[in-house]
Amino acid sequence: MKNSIVVLSVVITLLCGFLLFQKNREVEAARARIAAIEQKRAAMAAQASQQEQKNRSLRTELLGTRVEAQELRRELIKPTDTNQPKGVSEIFREQAMKEVLKDEAKAGIARNVKALLDSGLAQQLKLDDNQTASLKKLLTQKGSIFWEQFLVPMMTGEVDEATMPEAGRVVRQALEENTAQLRALLGDDGYETYQRYEKTQPDREQVKNLGPKFAEAGQSLSAEQQSQLLAVMAEERANFKFQYDLADPLKLNFDRWYDNFTEERINAYSQDAEQLNEQIFQRANAVLTLEQAALFKKLLTQQLQQSKLTMRMTTATFAKQR
Repeated sequence: MKNSIVVLSVVITLLCGFLLFQKNREVEAARARIAAIEQKRAAMAAQASQQEQKNRSLRTELLGTRVEAQELRRELIKPTDTNQPKGVSEIFREQAMKEVLKDEAKAGIARNVKALLDSGLAQQLKLDDNQTASLKKLLTQKGSIFWEQFLVPMMTGEVDEATMPEAGRVVRQALEENTAQLRALLGDDGYETYQRYEKTQPDREQVKNLGPKFAEAGQSLSAEQQSQLLAVMAEERANFKFQYDLADPLKLNFDRWYDNFTEERINAYSQDAEQLNEQIFQRANAVLTLEQAALFKKLLTQQLQQSKLTMRMTTATFAKQR
């Protein structure tokens, strides 16, 4: 799905931090830390149940505490003379880590599907309750195909370079079947509407997240400005053609996954993203005040830098497993 790279960034970020964790703590200290972590996780989980749209950093921290607590539990029963740091591949293959990855993938897929449906897609398509339920099921299935049948198995070593072509063929076939089912449910026109909604969903999320940042800076956006800004961003993105669309799973090479994120492609994607941001910014000037426009450009730049970092971290992490 369009937010797959975003979800992947959460997993990769916490794993990189996880690898830095030092496993030479005393038993009693570890027990005390577990208790503190579990208490913190419980509080954060309660907060998550009350706030459907939690910010990304909070979700990352929540998952990180789960992983850290599990590692500390294992530490209590291991001889102290074997406390040597593990490599990336070995950690990915641990059953506890596999379960964490699968749980986060399912949670991320559910969040993405809910956000897309909450954006008004079902109403735009004029779907009844049964049709909406069918659409939700197919969208969840689409995300599961990409994550559960390919990404997670690749990260845990169940899919390697030797088995990747066959795994990729199975995934492509499953995605094509899923697309055919979506077309059958929605019709050609409805499917095109769904694609537009999915492609511009990141823009809806971005405008929603920008609101508090503008308010904190004393440059609050009016409801009309938010609507106009979203229209500009969605239209520019819909009409923009990336050389390599690294955000669309259907356009990625499953047979040679690592080739999707070469230096050349990352640089090309970054240059295209900069061009898209500039086009959005130029049109946004007609919607925003001078102060708001300056802040908007700064936020766009920060987002692009974060995207570049995510892709490079992803590439570096996967490269270590090869």
